[in-house]
Amino acid sequence: MKGVVEMKLFSVLKKPLFLALALLSAALFAAVYVYTQVLGNVHNIEVWFSVIPPLHLGLFIIFAALFGAAFSFQAFLWLQPKLCSIEKRAGAAGGSGLGSMGLFFVAQCPACASLGALFLPVSAITVIAQYTALINAAGIALLLFTLNYLGAFQDENEKIRG
Repeated sequence: MKGVVEMKLFSVLKKPLFLALALLSAALFAAVYVYTQVLGNVHNIEVWFSVIPPLHLGLFIIFAALFGAAFSFQAFLWLQPKLCSIEKRAGAAGGSGLGSMGLFFVAQCPACASLGALFLPVSAITVIAQYTALINAAGIALLLFTLNYLGAFQDENEKIRG
C-alpha cells in the first residue's frame, strides 16, 4: 500500500532556504516587472495597481508565484547534480526564460505602456494588448511545463529513473 504522495516541489519548498529563494525571486520579478510597466516612473506604481483589471492582476500573481517556485526548484536541482541530467536542466532553463522574458512585453494594465512599446511597432502592441490574458495564460503554461519537465510534480518517494 502506497503512503501519502508528496510532490518534489513541495518537499523542496519546505526547506527554508528554497522557500526564501522562491519568495525573494517572485518578489524581485514582480518589482522589476511593475517598474518596467510604469517605464521607471515610480509615482505611477500606485496608478498601475488601481487600474489593472482583476483578471490580469490574478494571472500576474500566479505567474510571479510560479516563477519563484520554478527558479527555486531549478536552483535546488543545480545544487543536486545527481537528480537531473545536464540536458534536462539546460532545456528547462530555456523554457522558463522564454515565459519570463516574453511577459515583459505584455502590459497588464491597459493604461500603462509596456516595455514592448519601446521596441515593438504599434500594430504589435495593439495585438498584444488585445490578447494579454491569453499571453499571460501561455506564460503560466510555460512555467508549469518547466516545472513538470524538471520533475517537480513527481512523487518525492518515487525512485528517480536515470
